[in-house]
Amino acid sequence: MTARPPRAATKGDAKRAKPRGATQGERAERGELRRSPSVIPTDRFERITDDEVVEVTELPTVPRMRTAVLELGPHLAAAQSALAAAGHDVVAAASGRDGIERLRPALGELDVLLVGLPGGEPLIDAALALEVRPVVIAASTSSAVEAVRRAAAAGADLATARPHDVERLAPTLLAAARMIEQRRQLLDASSTAADLFAEREPGGMLPFDVFQRAVELELARARRYAYPLAVAILRARAGNALVNAIRDVDLVTELEHDRFLVLLPYTDRLAGAEVARRIISAVAAGDPVIAGGRTFQPRLVGAVAGSRPEAPASFEQLVHDASQLLEQAAVTGASLAVEP
Repeated sequence: MTARPPRAATKGDAKRAKPRGATQGERAERGELRRSPSVIPTDRFERITDDEVVEVTELPTVPRMRTAVLELGPHLAAAQSALAAAGHDVVAAASGRDGIERLRPALGELDVLLVGLPGGEPLIDAALALEVRPVVIAASTSSAVEAVRRAAAAGADLATARPHDVERLAPTLLAAARMIEQRRQLLDASSTAADLFAEREPGGMLPFDVFQRAVELELARARRYAYPLAVAILRARAGNALVNAIRDVDLVTELEHDRFLVLLPYTDRLAGAEVARRIISAVAAGDPVIAGGRTFQPRLVGAVAGSRPEAPASFEQLVHDASQLLEQAAVTGASLAVEP
């Protein structure tokens, strides 16, 4: 029997490889490949650096101010537009000599007066003569340094350079708003100080709590306007004579153990020493003091410490320094000790 000839191979005879199951990593990779290209894979917790954190803070708004403009014709419209763009009311605008007379009656109702130089000097003079006056901004066609020099010469408070636009004028208007606020605070402080003085006890002394409030006002004013201030501590059994010897601007309160605390506004250390010497002399020349059935001449020992504008000290520090000086004077027998 003859063997069969080998049958020709067909396509279906070849063994097909059994598909291998995909691993977990491969399935994840395929899944990522099938994602929409618009989706960016991220970690479960996204890391954010400090540079990416933006703190949202509500900025204070600049108060809306009433303004007026006296400018040369070519610059008048630009000045008005800049003031309006900065968020302020332009209640009047004029140019030339006639403009000075038109604006003069409105000066007392303004917060800010923008005046062009040269030519606006008479209106600046009129504004400066008012008891309650606007902040005066002088404008010049020059460099910023030269504009400042011209504004100072004319008596203006602030300066700006032409041409007028809101980006150039806005910082100057912010400074004007700050000046107006400080003036209001000063008026409030003055009225408060007047109320405190009305609380003086008979004989001119302030209760200690009232004295403390008055001292806080004086210290704030001294720091803001850079004027000196001194403190004196005096020890004597002659309170009435001491009160009669102090100046009208001085504040005095009584401490324990026959000690008196005196605030000397607008007075540096050396001038405070002169004031203390006059008080000591006035007390020594006063009537004899009767205490414990004994009569003796009044004697006063004092100490003075001062605060300088370039190096302001706290009230607590001034009292501490003056107290130490007073103890030194008592030890040495001196009538007055002054901070070196």
